[in-house]
Amino acid sequence: MICSVPKVTVTTWSSGNVILAGPTYKGYLEKAQQVVRNRDTASIIGQPGMGKTTILKKLQESVGHTMFFLDLASKGSIEEEFWSKVDPSSLRAKTLPKLKEISGKLGYGFLKKLMGVKFEDWLSKSCGKLDNLNLRLYCLDYPRDFDGMLKMLSDYRQIEDVGLLIDEVRESHIPKIHRLINAGLGIPVVMAIPTDSYSRVTDLAIRRRLDESRISLDRALTGEDIREIIDAYCHPLVEDLFPIVASLWNGGELNTVSSILQYVKSQVEGFEKECAGDISCVREKLKSSHSLKNPDEDSKELEKLVRETLYSEAKDLGISYVHMRGKRVESGGKYLVVGLFFLKDDLAYLGEVKLMNDDRDSDEEVKLLSGVNTVEHDKKNYVVGGRFVITNSSKLATEGNVTKIQVSTLEVVRVLHGDSEMLREIVRSFHGALFQSTSSKVAETVA
Repeated sequence: MICSVPKVTVTTWSSGNVILAGPTYKGYLEKAQQVVRNRDTASIIGQPGMGKTTILKKLQESVGHTMFFLDLASKGSIEEEFWSKVDPSSLRAKTLPKLKEISGKLGYGFLKKLMGVKFEDWLSKSCGKLDNLNLRLYCLDYPRDFDGMLKMLSDYRQIEDVGLLIDEVRESHIPKIHRLINAGLGIPVVMAIPTDSYSRVTDLAIRRRLDESRISLDRALTGEDIREIIDAYCHPLVEDLFPIVASLWNGGELNTVSSILQYVKSQVEGFEKECAGDISCVREKLKSSHSLKNPDEDSKELEKLVRETLYSEAKDLGISYVHMRGKRVESGGKYLVVGLFFLKDDLAYLGEVKLMNDDRDSDEEVKLLSGVNTVEHDKKNYVVGGRFVITNSSKLATEGNVTKIQVSTLEVVRVLHGDSEMLREIVRSFHGALFQSTSSKVAETVA
């Protein structure tokens, strides 16, 4: 396998194989570690799949405290999950040496040893009879409810450092979380709360406590984070995958860490199967599926698809006529053929598609387009109400009266591969941009 993306979701990854990548997330981990060192409280807030659980599990790995990890995803109460995570044998092993040191004070003397009574057996019979915190912990002598949980944690922190990591906190858990924070236990509590649950917290006092050390993950990723995350799971293809994933992230099509990893997994595994594991073949497949083979031909094909979409949606867009081929127009004594021409509200609108694989910053046809003021059609002259160019180039310069509609190369490839929704989105983009300020453009043209 070229990549090592787990099959399961982030929430179910084992704590023994947690990868935390990206400077943003490493900074969040450091902040959470500081909270633990200060025995403070922090809330990690974000959408599902943004890495809340990963931070908690990495935190559990990295600190020297005993940290109870409570996953409330399918639990009705905090205490139910807490008591399921308490290990009686571990507690007995930690408290037994301390109890042996004070065995005489507890009442276990020489006579009992002489009679062959084992200390551990004697302790078991003494549960609930002696007021000693080590004995309470040894016996787990607490009611299995929320108050019992608070009492047990209060005792535990007196024998060693202890804290709580609470995952998937919902609004139904918030009142007890508030009680936990206000109980004065002196232990660190770091909790992960989905954004929608956090937004439903209306109690201002609770909200203020959650905000005191809030770590917000929504839309937290930078380009460097994305690169490091891909590198951590798919190092051989990071240079090939990064520009693709970054484009999808910036366009909102990928919006969580989990969605990035699942996208990488599906893309690479599909091509890996086609290429029988040949990484050079996989790399070429990735490149060809997300790049333009022939920009000029692809421009003409995209023009054709845009014309067809304009025609099919003309009524909804208020368009009265769509020219179904190139239109010859005059600009300052020169002629050019524009790929897109339609009429709306008795005004003409002209557009070009200019797709590029290079860094050109100018185009002669785009320059000429800016000088077209009137268009003759069907023996009638129309004032030009708007001019636009659809391009994948960030560097292509346009005149002030030419609206530039920039689309990513990946979006273009998807349209050329049949993504009709993406095509409609491109049409809506330039239609909205054109008619947002039509009146001012017309005024400029007439003047």
